[in-house]
Amino acid sequence: MTKAFADATCQEFHVYYAEDSVAQPGSRQRKILTGNAAEDAWNAEIKSDAHDLTGRLALVVGMPIIVVDNVAVEIGISNGARGTLTGISYYISNNRRYAASVDVHLPSFSNPDPNAANPNIVTLSTISGP
Repeated sequence: MTKAFADATCQEFHVYYAEDSVAQPGSRQRKILTGNAAEDAWNAEIKSDAHDLTGRLALVVGMPIIVVDNVAVEIGISNGARGTLTGISYYISNNRRYAASVDVHLPSFSNPDPNAANPNIVTLSTISGP
């Protein structure tokens, strides 16, 4: 469906990859998956009870989004909130795009910063850690 949205809005279609990691035995540090291990993680099927996303995600500016977690309920960033993707910050490694953050217009969000350029746009960063 994202490819169709990109075509309909005359935008380029891009897939963004997860930078998955595994815990190091006996350590609090994590090791980033690379090579075949990363490919396997990106291509793994989603378990229906995992409530998780795949290792790849297609994103196109202007596409509708739905928040799937209670990020900050008190300011309107909650599970089920609907919005529009307005920007993507990413980096490229080994010819793959990795999203670092996205900007989302959420009508339910009201930025507590009175100087915000748009009080309904929130920047959401990728999750890191265990």
